[in-house]
Amino acid sequence: MKIIDIHAHISLESCRQILLEADRLEISHLCNLVGHLKGISMINATPAHIVAMNNQTMTLVRKHPGRITGFCFLNPLHDRRFLLKEIDRCLVKGNLKGIKLEVDANARSSRLDPILKECARLNLPLLHHAWYKTVGKVFNESTPADIAHLARRHPGVKIIMAHLTAAGIRGILDIQPCPNVFVDTSGSQSFSGIMEYAVEKLGAGRILFGSDISGRDFSVQLGRIHGAKINRREKELILGLNAKKLLGI
Repeated sequence: MKIIDIHAHISLESCRQILLEADRLEISHLCNLVGHLKGISMINATPAHIVAMNNQTMTLVRKHPGRITGFCFLNPLHDRRFLLKEIDRCLVKGNLKGIKLEVDANARSSRLDPILKECARLNLPLLHHAWYKTVGKVFNESTPADIAHLARRHPGVKIIMAHLTAAGIRGILDIQPCPNVFVDTSGSQSFSGIMEYAVEKLGAGRILFGSDISGRDFSVQLGRIHGAKINRREKELILGLNAKKLLGI
């Protein structure tokens, strides 16, 4: 069973250890969304910081061809000309395969529309953070309902909503009517029932394995899938086949 992790955060410093751990658990491919740079936050990242983060991802992809795929990290609040230039640099001329958005702008904001139009033009997937929180919510942080709003505005773009267990039952129902929205399995620690519910409501074809390494542990995140009461074919789709098709691996 080919296992592909759609949601990883790998830096140049952490890469060796993460790949060794992935080997141990037979994870054959990882998608690096954005690697953390020392002392720099993804939130409110400047254009210079974004360029540095994307440079790191492109370096990792070049060093580990066939093992690491990368996404271009962007902040929609920056100047449109910068965003389009970075998309061209990383995705048209570079070796990255999708776009990653975090919490800087809510998914309902029109500031995302130029980015989504480029995704449609280039046939690129977009992975967007989402979380339902009662405390600790970041200003402008998107919920699954916000992701559904984005998906309806751009029905031709394949959107991966991050964090299944942070979305919960409510989040699954939010995106259920949007066939262009997938969800990755990362989020909180494992709890029973959520995988089965997601498969029932969305179908296994819309669910992608994601660990959120290095913030989470591979084995715990795999456990929620291996331990779910779903059939082998559904597990194969979630663990790798869906991502293989989506990323063209």
